[in-house]
Order: sequence, then structure tokens, then C-alpha cells
Amino acid sequence: MPTQMTIVGEYVARVRHQADEFGIEPSRIVFEITERETVSNLSLLEKFVLDIKLQGFSFAIDDFGSGYSSFQYIKCFPIDYIKIEGEFIRNMVHDPVYLAFVMSIVTLAKELGIKTIAEYVEDAETLAAVTRLGIDYAQGYHINRPAPLFAVVQREAS
Repeated sequence: MPTQMTIVGEYVARVRHQADEFGIEPSRIVFEITERETVSNLSLLEKFVLDIKLQGFSFAIDDFGSGYSSFQYIKCFPIDYIKIEGEFIRNMVHDPVYLAFVMSIVTLAKELGIKTIAEYVEDAETLAAVTRLGIDYAQGYHINRPAPLFAVVQREAS
């Protein structure tokens, strides 16, 4: 019976094979772990993250700031991106406490060389605040609605 470590290694190899098969540079693929989820096996997660990085893929923490393991993850793993919890972004324009959280996360990320992503950018005012704070990327309905463009582009390229 295969161990969890073996399964992780096989998964990473399969993803790399598919990226090669479809001509996608691994650096354009970002794996995410949701910060809200509790990870019971940190050594398994560490193996996964390191294997992903060795294959050229990137790694992100989603919902950063929403749980208790944020600092543990950025301390232990080679993180490329932090997706800042949407509640902080949504409320930072009108609430100085949320703004302070976001500013702190951005400062920490910059000091560690980690790119930041603002979730839930739903209006121009929020986008302006995200830009002022120096957040690297933004996502949300103000930027664009989710669309199956990637699938269409892939089919046309085949």
C-alpha cells in the first residue's frame, strides 16, 4: 500500500507531465493552500510544497490572515504569493482596523519577498486603496468576472 509521501510524489510528477504535455510553463501554475484549513501533517505539506517548487511551480497561501497558521506557513515554506483574506480587503476602505491588518500583511510580505494578491476587489475605491498600498495583484468582480477563457484558448490551440 503506497504511503502518503509516495502519493504526493506521484501527484507532483503527474502534474508536471500534464504541464509539459499541454505546453504550460510550470512557473505559470500556482498551487494554493487555504489558510483556513488545518493541516494535520505539516511534514507531508512540506514535502508537497518542496516537490512543487523543485518542479518549477509556484505556491500561494489563500485567505491569508483568516486562521492561525499564517505565520507558520510563511516561516516554514517557500511561499511565492499571499492572497489577503477578502474580508480585510472588503472592509479596509471604511474601517481603520482592517486597513491596519492589510498594511501589516503587505509590509511583512514585502520584507520576505512574497507577492501579494488582494481578493474581493469589488469596486474602484477598493482598487485604488489596493494600488496605494502597493499590493501586487488584485482579483474580484471589479477586475473581471470569472470566465472559461482558458479552456477556450486551450481548445483553439490544439
